[in-house]
Amino acid sequence: MVLDRHGAYCVIFDPDREEAPVFTAYGAWVGLADNPDAITHLIDIHERVNGGDS
Repeated sequence: MVLDRHGAYCVIFDPDREEAPVFTAYGAWVGLADNPDAITHLIDIHERVNGGDS
């Protein structure tokens, strides 16, 4: 299992799962990325809905 930071966001990569959970650095749930390309999309949506790095 690997924890990766994307600015104010954290992504957990588990080799046994295809999806990657995405959280803010403070632990708020952002979403479940189906693939690595979806991580940026989830972060963009979260920032638009919540007005920035929440």
